[in-house]
Amino acid sequence: MSERVFDSGLVYSDGEPVVVRMRQRGRRIDIDDDGAAVARARAIGTTAHWLDVAQRVVAEDNLNVNRRGVVFVPAVEGRDIDALAARVARSSRALEAELLAEG
Repeated sequence: MSERVFDSGLVYSDGEPVVVRMRQRGRRIDIDDDGAAVARARAIGTTAHWLDVAQRVVAEDNLNVNRRGVVFVPAVEGRDIDALAARVARSSRALEAELLAEG
C-alpha cells in the first residue's frame, strides 16, 4: 500500500491548509480528508445534526461522508485522481464552513 498527501492550496477557517490523503492498494485508490472538516468544526462546537449537514454538502460534489465525518471518494487507476482530490478538498472546506455557520 502506498500513501501520499495532496495539498489543495485551500485553507480552513483557521488558516490551516486543506490536505487530502490518497491511499492506494493495487488499482484501488481511497481519497479522503481524514475527517478534518468535521473535527475542526466539532472543536469549536457544531450542531447535533452535523451528519445531515455533511451529507447534504458532500452530495453537491457527488462525494461520500461516513459517520466518523470522513469526506471520501473511492477511485481506480485511470481516473483523474488529482481532480477527485481537489473535489474532496473543496467539499471538506465547504463542509467546515457550513458546520460552523450552523453551529
